[in-house]
Amino acid sequence: MRKLILLLMIAAQAFGQQKQKIIFDCDLGDDIDDAYALSLLLTMQDRYEILGITTCYGRTEDRARLAQKMLAETGQSHIPVYVGRNTSKVNERANWFAEQFYWAEGFKQTKKMPSDFANQYRQSKGIRPSLKKEPSAAEFIRSTLTKFPGEVVVFSVGPVTNFADIIDQDPEVLKKAKAIYAMFGSFRIGYSAQAPINAEWNVLVDIPAAKKFVHSGANIIYAGLDVTAMVKLDRPNRDKIVQRQSPLTNALSGLYVLWGNETPTLFDPVAIGMEAYPNLFKTEKVHIDVDEKGFTRIIPDKTPNAEIGIQIDTAGFVDRIMKKYLYQNLQPTR
Repeated sequence: MRKLILLLMIAAQAFGQQKQKIIFDCDLGDDIDDAYALSLLLTMQDRYEILGITTCYGRTEDRARLAQKMLAETGQSHIPVYVGRNTSKVNERANWFAEQFYWAEGFKQTKKMPSDFANQYRQSKGIRPSLKKEPSAAEFIRSTLTKFPGEVVVFSVGPVTNFADIIDQDPEVLKKAKAIYAMFGSFRIGYSAQAPINAEWNVLVDIPAAKKFVHSGANIIYAGLDVTAMVKLDRPNRDKIVQRQSPLTNALSGLYVLWGNETPTLFDPVAIGMEAYPNLFKTEKVHIDVDEKGFTRIIPDKTPNAEIGIQIDTAGFVDRIMKKYLYQNLQPTR
């Protein structure tokens, strides 16, 4: 009996230590916050199992190459990267070659995966090492949610084009996500960190997709401007990242220089923080809609279809993520 109890305790402990399966959907390369968000995830692999990184909006191949190089620099090339639908012909801004793309220009993934790892991924439809244009990002997300219903958390920190493509294929698939944490919208606060609201970028650049997303029926938690616009990375913290001199922080510093602005607003890392550090946030369940101009409107007296962030402990959040950036030792695979 004692042996049985001990085995049950060990099994319970192992179960409790299982990592949360995640997918990271991003428009890496435009604003700098995507790079800080991906870097944060890479420091949290004791908590998360990153099934794949997907790119969205504009020059998706360039975004994927940027992700690949960040993974290579930190010894994480086993994480597959999937290319979303290229929307660069939508408008001039979508076709812009962002300065951060220069950091990975000409990069090619040359390191071969260990055979056992490669075999494991070959046997899993839609989950393959390295950069893949086929299956597409949307198909990868769809097939993964279908394979692991109720198990996968999706972090969405860009325009929701991939999710609209999924909904067009199967309107029920996004409901299979355990949760979707989305940097999306402006509900009571705008970019100035106060009223009025703005048409938030991830909504504005693909309004039809945004409309489909909010009415998908999925369990979506929104990190809108209400909890992101005030999260700034000040000069002392930027100096610490420069002085840390690790592969991860050096990548962040190089991308920051190419970005070419002064103080980053860490919109996208907040979406991760809402899942990882829920005690730092207050949320509210409401009904939201997207209007024809890209504004996310709260509709009173209707059944909630969303959970929105309404308050953040900004200092506590920045302190926690800075410790993640500084107290890591990710290295390229030798």
